[in-house]
Amino acid sequence: MRRRRKPRLFSFPYEVELSHYSGVIHSPSEREVLKRTLEAFIQICHCKRVTDETLAALVAAARHESPHLRGLGLLRLTVLCHYFGEAVDTLAVLAKDTDPALRRFVAPMLSNTPAGVAVPLVKRLLADEDWSVRKAAALVGSGVYFEELMPVLSHRMAREEDARVRVVLQLAVDFQRQGKA
Repeated sequence: MRRRRKPRLFSFPYEVELSHYSGVIHSPSEREVLKRTLEAFIQICHCKRVTDETLAALVAAARHESPHLRGLGLLRLTVLCHYFGEAVDTLAVLAKDTDPALRRFVAPMLSNTPAGVAVPLVKRLLADEDWSVRKAAALVGSGVYFEELMPVLSHRMAREEDARVRVVLQLAVDFQRQGKA
C-alpha cells in the first residue's frame, strides 16, 4: 500500500472559499468567523508560517457551535499539522477540550494528519470518559491505515466495555489488518 504523500499547502482564492459556504453560513457573526478563518489560512499559505493570530482564528472556528465552521477550522488545522509543530500543539489542546462535542469532532479529523500526530491523539481519545468520543476516535482506524495504530486499537479493544465502541473498534482492527496485507 502506498503511503500518503505530504499535501501541498495552498488555498483557493478568497471569493471561491467564501462561495463554498454561501448556502450554510447566514448570520453576520458566523460570516465574520468564516472570513477571519479563511483570511488566516490564506495568510499562512502565502507567508509559509503560522502566528498566534492566525492559529487563534482557526481555533475560534474549531470551537464554534456551527458544525460548518467547526469542520473548517479543524480541517485547516489538520492540514497545517503536516508543516507546523504549532498546529500539532493546537490540535492536541483541542483534543483535550472540556467540551465532549469538540473532542468528538476532533477525533475523525485525525485521519488527515500524519501518523505521528494521529496515533498519540487517537490513543488519548480512545481513553476518553465519553463513549461517543471513543467511538469517534475508533473511526480513524477504519478509514486510514497507520501501522502504529494497530497496537493502540488492540489494546483498547481488550479494555473497552461499551458495545457501541467495541463494534467500531473491531471494524478498525479489521481495516488495519487489511491495510497491512
